[in-house]
Amino acid sequence: MGYAITSNRIGSSELKENAFMGPCLCKVLYFYQRRFIQVDYLYQSALAWKELTEYRYQLVYGYKKALYPINLTFSDEDYPHLAGFQYMKDISLPNYTSAKIVRRVLEGKITFKHIQKAAQYEEMIKPRLEALIHLKNSFDHDFNLYSFMPQMYPFITNIKADYLIASHTIIDSYVFTIRTTPKGDAKCDFLCCSAFTKGNRNYETNQRKRILLQKVRIHIPSNTTTILLNKLNTES
Repeated sequence: MGYAITSNRIGSSELKENAFMGPCLCKVLYFYQRRFIQVDYLYQSALAWKELTEYRYQLVYGYKKALYPINLTFSDEDYPHLAGFQYMKDISLPNYTSAKIVRRVLEGKITFKHIQKAAQYEEMIKPRLEALIHLKNSFDHDFNLYSFMPQMYPFITNIKADYLIASHTIIDSYVFTIRTTPKGDAKCDFLCCSAFTKGNRNYETNQRKRILLQKVRIHIPSNTTTILLNKLNTES
């Protein structure tokens, strides 16, 4: 829960209207940009991911009178898989380690024009790049949290994850998270294993929703904490 000092001349209805108009305006600008401006999705996704590596998110949800923490972190080496580099095998790319690809994209050594030549760019790569561009916004605003249960789908998926985050703020997108060490002491440490914009499949179908009680964003370099949601302490 954040706090702000506002003038008493602004009514609550005006505040609600402003809060509503913010995401709406972002959506309008986003779709205008998609239609009329050539966006370098690769560079923008790398830039957005580099920013995210400076943060971690602490989520807490409740289930059957117990609290379950999710400590979500981001690293450079996770970017290539999330950006869909596994679908670029039909094009020639420089041989960089996973942890260096973000930097190489930002340096212009891997270009958007090049990856657009991949046969699966439109179907598999572009939806992932778009989701990464808006990933921080997805985490910072309201989203639906589910325990991931792929066996409940009316379709088959190869995604392996523990939780699903569905965002509907600027774009409709899905983020899947998985435990970093399935067998270990870090039971609450998770990372993103897949993210893409919504297509023909609805990944929220038949999934078990969890009630998010707390969401905290921590800026690692400055050790600054921002409480985005707090239902654990009703007095906050």
